[in-house]
Amino acid sequence: MSAAAPQLVIRGAIVLRATPEGLELAEAIGIADGRVVAAGRRDDVPVPAGARVVDVGPRAVIPGLHDFHIHLVDLARSTRSLRFNEDPDGGAVAARVAEAAAALPPRAWIRGRGWSEVQLGGATPALEEATGGRPTWLMSHDGHSAWASAAARRLAGLHAATPDPDGGRIERDEHGEPTGVLRERAMDLVSEHVARVQGSELRDSLDLTLRALAGHGITGASEAGDYTDRNGVGADADLGDSASSLTDLGDLIDGRLRLSIGIPADAIAAAAARGLRTGVAVPDRRTLRIGWAKHYTDGALGSGTAALFGPGGEPAGILRVTPERLADDAALARPAGIGLALHAIGDRAIAVALDAFEGAPARMPGAPMDRIEHVQLLRPPDAPRFARAGVVASVQPIHAAADRDLVERHWAERADDAYAWRRLRTVGALLVAGSDAPVEDVDPWLGIHAAVHRRFPDDDRGDWRTGEGLTLPEALSAYTVAAAIAVGAPDEGHLRVGARADLAVLNADLSTVLRADDELASVHAELTLVDGREVPRS
Repeated sequence: MSAAAPQLVIRGAIVLRATPEGLELAEAIGIADGRVVAAGRRDDVPVPAGARVVDVGPRAVIPGLHDFHIHLVDLARSTRSLRFNEDPDGGAVAARVAEAAAALPPRAWIRGRGWSEVQLGGATPALEEATGGRPTWLMSHDGHSAWASAAARRLAGLHAATPDPDGGRIERDEHGEPTGVLRERAMDLVSEHVARVQGSELRDSLDLTLRALAGHGITGASEAGDYTDRNGVGADADLGDSASSLTDLGDLIDGRLRLSIGIPADAIAAAAARGLRTGVAVPDRRTLRIGWAKHYTDGALGSGTAALFGPGGEPAGILRVTPERLADDAALARPAGIGLALHAIGDRAIAVALDAFEGAPARMPGAPMDRIEHVQLLRPPDAPRFARAGVVASVQPIHAAADRDLVERHWAERADDAYAWRRLRTVGALLVAGSDAPVEDVDPWLGIHAAVHRRFPDDDRGDWRTGEGLTLPEALSAYTVAAAIAVGAPDEGHLRVGARADLAVLNADLSTVLRADDELASVHAELTLVDGREVPRS
């Protein structure tokens, strides 16, 4: 059977496929019925009568980028809450809370995100005064700590006699009274009481977020999932807050983003009972699929809760889930065709996660690979275990740029083991990249720059520990075809004949992209297609 005649022809500097070894290029592609039907030199791609031609000259055309670790619902919600990332100190945070409180009714929740340990410091009394007695919930920058006001703690029934939960810690003053700072699973004591924007109230914010993703050239994403299966909404409430919010608004997303919707590990049994499997399409949706089941194995570097091996091998940090629970969930998930995504930042958490995968039942034939998220501090002997166990190393290059000072402060003796992407690549692990937004900026071009230079473009201190950095082709591969391999979708992540026509026309020429210098910070998409259809951009 002959290939369909192109309905759309795009001419430019086209990257058909990005591999770690280099870029496969073409001068033109032809698209019909949502797929690439021709590719090659300019004159090799026919232009039938009535076909539309888009000639972008020297500008680069790339396979659509895939953000393999994004908290899409939280990113949409963040447009409607306070952000403290740029505030210089706790006083500035308190001032912004006071300003928000003055504009709200007396019992309305104040929500915010982005404070750091340095910012907050001894500012909790000032924060309490700033709330004006309103229930207030402020997430830390890394999302692994939160500050809850006295009113919020009263609503949750949290007081001095409340014990620390397993896998969490309530910070207390010298008198044993809670300061309001909650670590890891201690956040669950209050978080389910926090007012949420869900359902139709989230629609406008999610629409703006989808437009922003398209403006960056992002055509695919993997929702990272929640802590718990509680707080769901709509028909899929048993899958937790984020998953149910996204399926509830599936009509808004479908056709604009190729989205894998992660679920919390608590929902494995519910998903298995309904026959939901990783990689399988959401009913009645073209570009939505079921993603992985998420466990938070440990905490984070910024909150000081990452699970580590100490100098003598002794445990440090917080292990949020027991090895026995991981083994039980793997035994339940594998026969059901549900992949696991295990958040693991510290070297002890990574070792525990790898142990769980190595001891798990065999995956179903054709089931996508399991994943370990973040992989921020890696013992050298554990790197080859990723390839042997068939586990995806899901990394967020922008974290290296954001965390370089924290690494040098807290992991100085182990800094060579931090963000060890070259080590993982060398041993044959599949390396896939994302942003962890809204923890960090969703802009993938900042992530690609960080993958190469391990710094932000405006960081004048120079590149940081680039021995573990990536080349531009390796980085672009991690944001495109590697994600498709991990999902188990051979017709995604590239623009060869037969591929889904998910692509971005950039505002930059290919040489600018290949230089991978600070100009990457200004790269964006001027045209974005999913299944050959233009999607709206911001």
